[in-house]
Amino acid sequence: MARQESLIQLTGSVGNIIFYKSIDGYLARKKGGIAASRIHSEPAFARTRENNAEFRKAAQATKLIREPSDGC
Repeated sequence: MARQESLIQLTGSVGNIIFYKSIDGYLARKKGGIAASRIHSEPAFARTRENNAEFRKAAQATKLIREPSDGC
């Protein structure tokens, strides 16, 4: 993990480097992860899409339960 040692303390991103503040001070790291377009289209991520759909349905049901109704 890279540490920022200059007088300028950045947060946000510049190119492929993300600057952020943590309990250890200001840090920098390289962007990572898989592009959303790959998850939406590649057959290798079919199970991930199924899990996301199930989570979406559970979140919508929870919202209906927790949201106050207009009639009360």
